[in-house]
Amino acid sequence: MAERRQKRVLVIGPVPADEEFVSGIQLSFASMLEALLREPSLEVVVHDLSVTREGRSPLRQSIDEARVFASLVGRITTPWSRFDAVLFNTSAGGLLRSGGIVRSACKARGVPLMVRVFGGDLDLLADEASERTRQTFERSTLMADRVLLQTHSLCERFKSSDDCRRVRWWPTTRNATRFNGARPDQARRFLYLGPIRPEKGILEAVEASKRLPDGASLTLVGPHHGGFTMDGVDLGDRCQFLEAPPEGGVEEVLRNHDVLVFPSYHKREGMPGVILEAMQSGLPVISTRWRAIPELVEDGDNGVLVAPRCPNGLGAAMRRLIETPTLFRRLREGARITGERFRSVHWEPKLVRWIHELVEERSSPMQGDRRSAS
Repeated sequence: MAERRQKRVLVIGPVPADEEFVSGIQLSFASMLEALLREPSLEVVVHDLSVTREGRSPLRQSIDEARVFASLVGRITTPWSRFDAVLFNTSAGGLLRSGGIVRSACKARGVPLMVRVFGGDLDLLADEASERTRQTFERSTLMADRVLLQTHSLCERFKSSDDCRRVRWWPTTRNATRFNGARPDQARRFLYLGPIRPEKGILEAVEASKRLPDGASLTLVGPHHGGFTMDGVDLGDRCQFLEAPPEGGVEEVLRNHDVLVFPSYHKREGMPGVILEAMQSGLPVISTRWRAIPELVEDGDNGVLVAPRCPNGLGAAMRRLIETPTLFRRLREGARITGERFRSVHWEPKLVRWIHELVEERSSPMQGDRRSAS
């Protein structure tokens, strides 16, 4: 019996550089890429979309991006290249800018295309785009063989009535280290972990911390972002700020806290990876009823949801967990269960299965005829 040939897959995305701050997109892509490289049924070829941004003007960045995509199109369309499938990993903005080009290149070579979109803002960017960009997106990019979107709300918005299998849910996933040691019975140590920017609810969190009782504290950990700094912000005596995690990294930070506070009202919030890392580490989450966050944080099950931009409500939720240990312990267990559902190792085999499914569909004459018409 002949040995089954490996499927050759071109995987496109932003490979993180060791010396740079690793974004959530890069972290998600790196985890997925590592899993695909381990898969024996696939021969993975990587095309890195990363460009250096630090110290470069917007014009230089645009030129660098254009060079990266010109190289990518050449790689797909070169006559002697042979790929069984292409997996394009991109932000929503990158999809609107370049998705049509990638799909056209794949279509010209008859190669099936799977698109994975990071972030939860595809709907907003599509609405804000020019009429021409939006038409290209709807008639070309969105007609890729598979489109993997991060939230249920995005899937509902962009699902196709003629082919319900095209758009699929692919959430943020993480593989944070499980903490099996003893945990305190009462919530005292609250944590915000992420970029330091106002729309993440940083100032509301600081204000809420001033209402905490003695012995409770809030720690803010993360890099400054977008020109905003904590200089001049009155932290009070219950809050401290660390621009970088201690030597033990994020794992140590999570291990040394009891509850994640994530009061975001960021316009383009998706499914934050830090919430999953916290849950997988056994931390319940206080967050906001904002965008897709309630798809992940269920009020009374694995965390508490409050109104955005409301330091009073945020402070009340923090005090409630301090004053009600039974609730804190119940939410902690719910968070752990939720975190396990979104562990990357449970989702990566599904992606491999979908890639094989895509290749087999394209090899079927009936499926190929139907796709070539779209």
